[in-house]
Amino acid sequence: MPSLLFDARLILSKPTGIGQYIASLLPELWQQASDWRIHLLRGLHPWPGYGVTEWQAPNLIQHITNERHMTLRQHWTIPRLAKQLGVDLVHYPHFDAPVLYQPVPVITTLYDAKYLVRPDFFTNLSQLKRVYMRFCFAQTLRRAAGVIAISQATAQDMRRLFGELMSPLQVIYLAADSQFQPVAAEAMVAFRERHGLQRPFILTVGERRSHKNHLGLLQAYAQSQSRYTHDLVIIGQPYQDYTAPEDFVQANKLETQVHFLSNVAFSELIAAYTAADLFMLISFYEGFGLPILEAMACGTPVIASNTTATREITGDGGLQVNPTDTNEIATAIDTLLTNPQLRAEQIKRGFAWQKQFTWKRTAEHTLAVYEKVLQAYGRSK
Repeated sequence: MPSLLFDARLILSKPTGIGQYIASLLPELWQQASDWRIHLLRGLHPWPGYGVTEWQAPNLIQHITNERHMTLRQHWTIPRLAKQLGVDLVHYPHFDAPVLYQPVPVITTLYDAKYLVRPDFFTNLSQLKRVYMRFCFAQTLRRAAGVIAISQATAQDMRRLFGELMSPLQVIYLAADSQFQPVAAEAMVAFRERHGLQRPFILTVGERRSHKNHLGLLQAYAQSQSRYTHDLVIIGQPYQDYTAPEDFVQANKLETQVHFLSNVAFSELIAAYTAADLFMLISFYEGFGLPILEAMACGTPVIASNTTATREITGDGGLQVNPTDTNEIATAIDTLLTNPQLRAEQIKRGFAWQKQFTWKRTAEHTLAVYEKVLQAYGRSK
């Protein structure tokens, strides 16, 4: 029986994109790989919305640790644990994979290269941390037994940055979790009442970092006609000392129209997607853009930026705009909200488009990577 150590320490105490990746992939993996033994390494306090602490399966074994992620120490402790457990593979879903010492082959998942491609968005990073990140990316790409990129855009960034000195790289798309689907009217009413939403609203979801372009969205909203008919709901945690979106709202007296929501339960998030008249993700840079598919699955029309992975993931399922052109964004908002026929068409197209992305397929392709590495290292089933 082949065995795997899946490092899930990046399921943090708050919802994140990486946490969602792990939480959606693992149940499919242990179901499809019933002939595998899967060791799951997780932290003490994973976000309750993912239900990790309740996971049970005959071939799943949970190990709890207080070992921190993204440390030099893990380059020895994780391989040592893998050796002690006697596993055949390690899957570490981040750019700083423990590959310096490898008694067991390591597979990694890479989401984006924003810290390297767009350092202008991360001016608070020290030079030492930048050097360490580049070192980790380089070592992971060159020494891992297998590398999974979540989009063609991410794969292209890796090839451009690190050239031909890379391990085999496979693009495997993510998907909206199966729980993202239109909810009943009662759930939408409850969400509106809880957050004081009297008017229809436009929605965006994502941590409030500068590369997410919340400021550009606010500027476009302020100059569009939608500000007179719709509120704007921004769901996502604040990020360090970045306050440009909040400062803009205050300076333009939009406090009653713009709602910043940080601690939204998983069920509320689904209700928010369903209740929104329009979803927007106009980031300057994304490695994937999972909220695009989540919104489409909930029957909400989408406007996304025409750059990096959002262009790839939105495809024909939504409208695409230049994230640097607030006039274009404002026009797209007003066009979609005032044209019922276009809105209905976009909902239909988005719902059909997102169906090609499934976690079942993601798990199938991930298992294929595992098996290819097993064969390459003489550990075949």
